[in-house]
Amino acid sequence: MTTTIFFVVLIFYVVAGGLVARLVKNKSDFYVMGEKGSTLLIVGTLGATYLSAVTLLGIAGQSYAEGPLVIAALGSFGAWIGTLIAVVYIGRKMKALGCTTMPDFFEMRFKNKKVSIIALVIMIVGLLGYGVIQLIGAGLVLSQVTGISFPLMIVLFTLALLVFCALGGMYGVVVTDTIMLFTMLAISCLIAPLLIGQAGFDNMKALSETIPFYWTIGGAEQRPLGWSISQFLVWILFFSCTPALVSRVFPAKNDFVILKAAVIGVFLAPFMQVIVFLAAGGMQVIQPGIETTDNVMIIGFMNHVPEALGGLGLAGLMASIMSTASTLFVLTGFALARDLYEHLFDKKLSEKRSLRVGRYAQVLVAVVVCVIAIMQPAAIYWISIYAGAIFGVGWLPTVVGGLEWKRMNSQAAIGSMLAGTTAFIVVDELVRRAVITLPIHIDSLMVAFAVGVLTLFIIGFSTRPSAHEQAFYKKMKQTSMSAITIKDFASRPNGLAQLKKEYKQTMIISISFVFIAALIWGYFLMMLGF
Repeated sequence: MTTTIFFVVLIFYVVAGGLVARLVKNKSDFYVMGEKGSTLLIVGTLGATYLSAVTLLGIAGQSYAEGPLVIAALGSFGAWIGTLIAVVYIGRKMKALGCTTMPDFFEMRFKNKKVSIIALVIMIVGLLGYGVIQLIGAGLVLSQVTGISFPLMIVLFTLALLVFCALGGMYGVVVTDTIMLFTMLAISCLIAPLLIGQAGFDNMKALSETIPFYWTIGGAEQRPLGWSISQFLVWILFFSCTPALVSRVFPAKNDFVILKAAVIGVFLAPFMQVIVFLAAGGMQVIQPGIETTDNVMIIGFMNHVPEALGGLGLAGLMASIMSTASTLFVLTGFALARDLYEHLFDKKLSEKRSLRVGRYAQVLVAVVVCVIAIMQPAAIYWISIYAGAIFGVGWLPTVVGGLEWKRMNSQAAIGSMLAGTTAFIVVDELVRRAVITLPIHIDSLMVAFAVGVLTLFIIGFSTRPSAHEQAFYKKMKQTSMSAITIKDFASRPNGLAQLKKEYKQTMIISISFVFIAALIWGYFLMMLGF
């Protein structure tokens, strides 16, 4: 049953991706799906980002061993703040400026090849490190469960992803992400609640009697509050500027779609994660003593729910891998084809040739990722430690400075990106090797972020922006996504009535999801006795 469901779902994704690829007619379709993204599609691709293989394996295992509140109490809610910043603030501003990819912003804002190259390197290293490590880890688990050899598992994933990444581009990724989201929601809405129900809230609460501090923010390891707060901040920094979230705004149809997707996405961020963490805590009641804690949810899928739901859970895990990997494929491919080859190398390509180069780049990324994953090199684990973090320390200060500071210039951007990433690698390595010890409430990411911001201000105040940087800053301040949307609606027949309808719908969705969130979290707080 497990293997059958695995192949059925995989084939379904491939077929769906192949059908969607037929919609790609030009570069705009390939890179931003012609900016036709509906609320459902943008919510789908955002939501698919949240429930990663790391969530279902590593963090679920930590929740099982130490208690669900260690990460759930602050970390997951840091994720929704980061999501809000990524979508409503950074993503909307970049889309209003006409960005097709995030590196577009660096090129438009600074017109400096050094800035663009550094930004591209950070993006490629970050995406490769974060994506490949998830592919390796989850591929190993799924190969054990399904009986499919690890190399064959990776090849199957790669071939499936190529169908909707190389052929469909952003169209393929967004549509298949939305399909995958429903598989992932089955875990949070059906399977995880079933495990919680089997464990029973009273039995789960009683775990604190046998495992001291299990239901505290510090968990069974008695981590200090400062550590939890640092995780809250780290998740904000990581989510705020990651291309996986920000770039999902670019295909949106208009500003109303972005705002509605942000409201629903902010709800889904903690919902899809916290329910899983609570279910992992429930597994401590159902089957205590699991030594390989990364496999806790897999064991729950295989042994403690009906077989069909177990297969669906594994399909959800597979979807979480594929949604992450598809982000890796498509964004890295875009960076190579459009941002590096066409823009930095000043290649003037026809529409047809540009589309072909974009697809060739996807194939190249697929081959490289497949080879790295099969080899399982130790170096990729080292890279993965810094993969997600470097967007927070390398990009975030420069992006926010570029959006908001009049004195921001290319020298400050170069200094901040290099100082932030270097500081993070150096500090983290020194801590890991026990050369230095940071206060328990301070994370190396926070230190590096402070270094990046300080460097940006020192260089910014010591230098002056170029004529282009000053002119673009003025233009940027006169551009907003809301104004563009209002202008678009005003040009339509009966546009004012449509505008009012969209506004009313956005408000209803916002109020409704606040109410839904209050009910859900209130219920869990009451049942767990908090």
